[in-house]
Amino acid sequence: DDKQILFACTQNAVRSVIAKGLFEIKSYASGARAVSCGVIEGPLDGFVVAVLQEKGIDVSRHEAQVFEALDPANFKLIVSFSREAEDKARRWAYEGCETLFWDVPPPQTNDRSRDSTLESYRQIRDLIDKLLTDYFAGLHQKT
Repeated sequence: DDKQILFACTQNAVRSVIAKGLFEIKSYASGARAVSCGVIEGPLDGFVVAVLQEKGIDVSRHEAQVFEALDPANFKLIVSFSREAEDKARRWAYEGCETLFWDVPPPQTNDRSRDSTLESYRQIRDLIDKLLTDYFAGLHQKT
């Protein structure tokens, strides 16, 4: 089955990018292809690049894309991180495609403190990492 996994959020700038980046380096993801998209296109987020770099993941060439740029027939699973993406995914997905909603809040940015902003992004990264591991590593144990 060569169907892919889609990670979706509102702007395809933070949560979905982090999820795709983390997913691709996981042992449980071997052979599975992940794609990320948003309801709208947002700019590449430098903090996302920074906190993924800490894990050895380079997303500096990421370009945001929207649902409409993709073919829903290609996906067996859509994981959404925002309500907007979840609503869109449910309407957009083909029958038989599983849609999950993981409630991961957007980062708290602090204009006065780069450190506290980075910390917020790290918390999101680590939360998504845990959600991915719980879900996908768990699937492996069942098979």
